[in-house]
Amino acid sequence: MIRKPSIPFLLFGGSLLLLLAIHTFSSIKPYISSIEPNVGVPGQTLTIRGWGFGNERIRITIGGVIPSAAQYEEWSPTRIRVRIPPETPSGLVYVFNKNGKSNPVLFTNVEEIPIPAEEAKDLGFPKIISIEPEKGAVGDLVTIYGRNFGVSRGNGLVYFSWAGNSATLQPKDKMSLYLAASEVDLDYEGWSDTEIRVRIPSGAGSGNLFVLGEKGTSNAVYFEVDGSAGVAVYKEKKTYTVRSSMSIQNVVGREDGGLYLWVPRVQEGPNQRDVQLIEQDPKAEIENYNGLMLVFLKNLLPNRTYRVAQTFLLDRYGIETRLNLPKLKTEYDRTRPLYHVYTAENAVTPVKDPEIKKQVELAIGKEKVPYVKAQRIYQYLTQKVRFEPNRAYRSVVQGLQEGRGDSYTFALLFVAMARNTGIPARTIAGYLVTDTKQALPHFWCEFYLEGVGWIEVDPALGSSPMIDGFKLPLDPKTYYFGNMDNRRIAFSRGLVQAKRVSPYGRTIEQPEIHSLQTIYAEAVGGIRSFSGTWNNLEVIGVY
Repeated sequence: MIRKPSIPFLLFGGSLLLLLAIHTFSSIKPYISSIEPNVGVPGQTLTIRGWGFGNERIRITIGGVIPSAAQYEEWSPTRIRVRIPPETPSGLVYVFNKNGKSNPVLFTNVEEIPIPAEEAKDLGFPKIISIEPEKGAVGDLVTIYGRNFGVSRGNGLVYFSWAGNSATLQPKDKMSLYLAASEVDLDYEGWSDTEIRVRIPSGAGSGNLFVLGEKGTSNAVYFEVDGSAGVAVYKEKKTYTVRSSMSIQNVVGREDGGLYLWVPRVQEGPNQRDVQLIEQDPKAEIENYNGLMLVFLKNLLPNRTYRVAQTFLLDRYGIETRLNLPKLKTEYDRTRPLYHVYTAENAVTPVKDPEIKKQVELAIGKEKVPYVKAQRIYQYLTQKVRFEPNRAYRSVVQGLQEGRGDSYTFALLFVAMARNTGIPARTIAGYLVTDTKQALPHFWCEFYLEGVGWIEVDPALGSSPMIDGFKLPLDPKTYYFGNMDNRRIAFSRGLVQAKRVSPYGRTIEQPEIHSLQTIYAEAVGGIRSFSGTWNNLEVIGVY
């Protein structure tokens, strides 16, 4: 989809001024969303994340112990860092501000956990004892047994070998050979100190599996991934350096207010790897929440323009999907969280619309096999809808009825129709990169097959449009169902859920930018209105 270089948005004002006078961000109690580590020892730095902490330090308690002023390393509205005082017992963590105390979160002093003498040498390091089963296909549930994984997951990860691991792709380092189970795919279904239940992630291959927990890295155990139903082949790596930015101006309100900005990150995935945030201005309050960064701007002046920018380095791979059609499963595990999330209707995906249901029936007939149903929906859209780069609809159903639309229309229609017939699917938002290093806002999508994983499709490019500087393959319609080029950068997969920071903040939604997310900006305090521009992605280098 080709769009103008910038997309403006405005944030209301007038009618909410009365509410602002009654309620302000400073009137709420603090809320703790997480602590890190959950299990630790005195002397470690405890990081507390949440909101409503305020700019002025009051106090916290850890198991009833109050840290001294010298032990605080940071205090901001959304993050506190403090060294755990000596002799702190296991107990509840609270944050206090002038409005009261927060919800409690449990901290465990590892020195109080009884460890058999013969295992003392393993204290502080995860240990895998066994895995069950020792072989499985993508999407299967694996149980990892052992010790020292952590009483809860926190930031813990399970790493599988990456299916794209080969000498020809020249990975940067050892970690580039591995792929973490995905939070976006809801792969983690249980985590305790002795047992982890996790789904085999899309893009995993046979090789070593290990756990990275709060206490370090575990031993590696060999795990075989069954690719008999199909595999993705990763090839033709490109390395990109890109800068994403936005501008804030025309601020109206008092200087005591501020803006929270949920800024999209370049997404990590099986074909978009080794993503590094190499520069950011200003520094984020939260580095990564569901693939977003939280940036806070305060003391804003009406006649100034404020710029928020991030620079990323990443590797992008082309994909060729090779399927064994007789081996494909025809039924989904409907108890799985991934199935429920990615077949549901949401704010941008009209799954239950009667027109969607009608068009699905026309597209697939009586077909029952998920792969064939998805293929027929794709073919139906590429034949029925004409690509018009600047033809944007707030209702994609309108685009379907008129038979024309941009890549947003194509992608959302494919996802809505696939979900309507029971196939998990999601929209990917990002950019195409032209031969002249121009970035064009674009949407494509993917659907899920049991035993294989996510299959990327681009129905807009499958309709064979003419795009300046972007050469299509010889047969776009065939190529863009199951294969994907390396000339694109993804910022979101599915509708990303962002949280309100303040119950009294005023939020905006602007769904048709390079990330699909529920909240983009939130004004708090004395800010009545502002305008902002999401700038087009800058491609600094391609290697």
